Amino acid sequence: MEIKDYSFEIDLEPQELKVIETHPNKLLESISQVELDKLNWFIFDVLGDKDGSPEIGNIEITNFKINPDYLNGSFRLKFQIDRKFCCSDMESCSNDYIDFQFIMKGSKLFATGKYFDWTLNN
Repeated sequence: MEIKDYSFEIDLEPQELKVIETHPNKLLESISQVELDKLNWFIFDVLGDKDGSPEIGNIEITNFKINPDYLNGSFRLKFQIDRKFCCSDMESCSNDYIDFQFIMKGSKLFATGKYFDWTLNN
């Protein structure tokens, strides 16, 4: 088990932060599908157990916090790890998250988070 960093940047006007502060899931509208696909592969890579071809789904943003001068803050990206086991026709899912720290530079948001696979492999 190891902790890995994940970083991304998006175009975001500073005035949009006021809306996102009260409606955190609005931030997802600014994250491209390409970036979400990269995140999916990143999580897949970190997971120790690849059985059931894990994929992320039901992504949401919570705990969005911003400091008063609007230069930096944090948010939690919550998601489900969905698995489908073809041989037994079974499905499973688990919930997980990545806590991100961000900084605004002009009209760009730069976010970095750490992800740790909590699955026990005895």
